[in-house]
Amino acid sequence: MKEIFNFLSETEKKILGFLCILIGLGLVFIVLISLPRRSGYFKALSSLTDIQKNHQELDRKSLEKKKEWQSWQAARRDMDELRTKYFYDEEDGIQKLRLDLDRIFRQVRVPVHQISYSYGDFKGVKIKKVSATFNLRGSYVSLKRFIHAVEEFPKFLLIERIDFLDIDTTRDTLKLRVVLAGYYES
Repeated sequence: MKEIFNFLSETEKKILGFLCILIGLGLVFIVLISLPRRSGYFKALSSLTDIQKNHQELDRKSLEKKKEWQSWQAARRDMDELRTKYFYDEEDGIQKLRLDLDRIFRQVRVPVHQISYSYGDFKGVKIKKVSATFNLRGSYVSLKRFIHAVEEFPKFLLIERIDFLDIDTTRDTLKLRVVLAGYYES
């Protein structure tokens, strides 16, 4: 190997020495500066991957929360619709309930006797109940029409109880005591 250097001139040896110094400096640069930067790069890349995963998870949670919020808004709209369309008002609700019952009785054409009203509250809720108790006399068909009219009525009117007071099979008539409930919000 030493004989190879004998063939080189002094300037070539100087150039070769300078190139070796440059290669050595390059290696020192790579070892001292570039490798720590490379490990820092990989750490940053791993950190970026973790941040991206966290971002995707937060986006997913945000989308879930948005869907949940939309479902709560839909529930609120439904509650508002129930309040405005199906419940009676507290101020004039009882009078409207009486008028609605009268309208149902006229529509079904059944005689109603002894209407009495009672009022009830639910604990912890702003909803109140008005119960109308009355006697009804008619045929099975008229009872069926009455029940259908109450079911089809746009407000919350519920038949709570039907008591059969008298069944006359000869004239095909029933005498019933009916408890009908209407609801309003206070």
